[in-house]
Amino acid sequence: MAKEHPNQLLNSITMTPTAAPISTGRKSSSIADPIPTQKFDLNSPGTFLLTAVWFGIVAGFGEGTGLLAFQHINWAGWARALHIAKQMLWISPVVDLCFFLPIALLVTASSRLIRKLPWFRILIFVLAFLTAYDWLRVTGRLYHSSCALLALGLAAVLLRSLSKHEVGTVNVLRRSAPWLLVSLALLIVGIEGGMRLHEDYATARLPSAPADAPNFVVIVLDTLRADHLSSYGYHRVTSPHIDEIAQHGVVFENPIAASSWSLPSHASLLTGRPVHEHGWGNVRQIPWLGWRDKALNGLPTIGEELQKRGYRTGAFSANSIYFTSNVGMGRGFLHFEDYFENVGDAFVRTQFGRDFSQRYMNRSKKSAFTRAFHALGLGRWLDKDSEGSGVYGGAFGVRKRADDIDAEAVRWIERDPKHPFFAFLNYFDVHYAYGGPERYPKPQWDKGTTIDEYDAGVRYADDYVGRLLQRLNDIGVLKNTIVVITSDHGESLGDHGLKYHGSALYRELIQVPLIVYCPGRIPEGIRIEAPVSTASIAETVMNLAGGKTDTFPGPPLSELWNSPRDAAKWPDVLAELPQTKNFTHEDQALEGEQPLASNGSMRCLVTSQWQLIQHDKWPDQIYDWKADPKESKNLINTPEGKAARDGILSHSLH
Repeated sequence: MAKEHPNQLLNSITMTPTAAPISTGRKSSSIADPIPTQKFDLNSPGTFLLTAVWFGIVAGFGEGTGLLAFQHINWAGWARALHIAKQMLWISPVVDLCFFLPIALLVTASSRLIRKLPWFRILIFVLAFLTAYDWLRVTGRLYHSSCALLALGLAAVLLRSLSKHEVGTVNVLRRSAPWLLVSLALLIVGIEGGMRLHEDYATARLPSAPADAPNFVVIVLDTLRADHLSSYGYHRVTSPHIDEIAQHGVVFENPIAASSWSLPSHASLLTGRPVHEHGWGNVRQIPWLGWRDKALNGLPTIGEELQKRGYRTGAFSANSIYFTSNVGMGRGFLHFEDYFENVGDAFVRTQFGRDFSQRYMNRSKKSAFTRAFHALGLGRWLDKDSEGSGVYGGAFGVRKRADDIDAEAVRWIERDPKHPFFAFLNYFDVHYAYGGPERYPKPQWDKGTTIDEYDAGVRYADDYVGRLLQRLNDIGVLKNTIVVITSDHGESLGDHGLKYHGSALYRELIQVPLIVYCPGRIPEGIRIEAPVSTASIAETVMNLAGGKTDTFPGPPLSELWNSPRDAAKWPDVLAELPQTKNFTHEDQALEGEQPLASNGSMRCLVTSQWQLIQHDKWPDQIYDWKADPKESKNLINTPEGKAARDGILSHSLH
């Protein structure tokens, strides 16, 4: 066999094209020519666009399927990946079409300027390379350069195979492209329409609710520590709208989150159970066939129980990592909006979108790309989320802001006025990276420090809490809606040498706000000092919805405002933090200097005076939080502290 020419790849692309053939009426002997050929120009715009459509849809189908598969395979790196759901099966083809069609138009224009080049073969090679590169990248296990080299080889092999059957190739494209377009359309209708039909069907099957059944809106201001709200005594006016709500509702002054990071804390909010019962202390691998009833250890959720009483249930999440249907939080919600709710978010979750984001959407404000994004009205795409591997050199997600959450929730609430609703909202604007969006005016006191930026995020979220309630009032549902405002955990902000959350159980990490508001149904102007658990919200909502239930551990928090004397008998509050390394490198650097969850599980018990913190491997800590709210003095080695510890442990055993 003759030795191959070293420039064989170039020769295969630039080989002189065969003149457009005319059908002879004979059956083609080539497998690639399944039907009689017709006379046409290989370098026509129609052929180029047809080729781009075919490759775009095929590439997208393969990408969407691959991303879903490797999301399961690479589950251990969950927190560093941009997450996806089944909608990616149609989003990827649409994005690839939007990418490949301009390439075809560019080739069309170039073919008019330089007519002698074999543009059809050039286009085939380019699109085959991009398709192969796309599919190789979805694994998440190969370097960019490796994917590019392999894709070049695969494209060359394909081009060599097709170069002798160009006419037959185009005939195959012409025959199959319409079916691919139909398949894409059916997939869009099937996925999007199927979810809507399923929700409508489930809603229609809800039992009748009492005529006076109240609506519920639970707002979780992710990462908000209570002592940065002016209604909790903060020196800055960070929360004027929440302050006004607090004046006309019930304020719990010492609510304690079930954990110090989002996943276990949200699980407790939904199940009413402590972390050791629901078992969602760390991310679990997604079952290939979905969670179904396996999520949250099969425990009943607040949404499921409210559906039994005739409630529509919807969740709207800006926390795209740990409060999503993918991590098992979807049980009990007929409607769940987490991903793909705007074009920018959908784009960056595709493979080409991730690569584009990594290269061009994380540049300085003065860069040409950044200025171009703003000029095209795409500035919101540059509002980076902490989701994804951006801090490790990968792609950032597009941040979902409070105004998006408000719009989604109101749109869903207005859809069906026949049933009472339970809407669970997660605002992510207080979370790192701190501060409101670039377009939002900064408070006068924001000089750019960490605390200033954190407080600016609080002010922005507060503004949209106010706007949401105003909108609910405008559509006439607020007067019959019980509003619960809380958080899943706090933030260290330098206290105890830590910066963020999820690493320990100090007070600044677990003391969160809790306000219940509904004039006419909820007493006004009451402040309750007794420590309570945010896990009690589930039982409280069920109690306020009417009737008794044994589904969630009691008692409901309503007993504290109905019978204030019961506060002295209220149970101690438990917070837990299973061993995890799911927190920042900056905080992990303190491992060995103080108790952290990176090398052992933690739990704490909070009483009306004391907070006891226990660690698997470290000595106990105990703080008199009433006298020392910053928890600067560990009293475990004092007689008073030892006696308090023994009393708390003895009481908890009973």
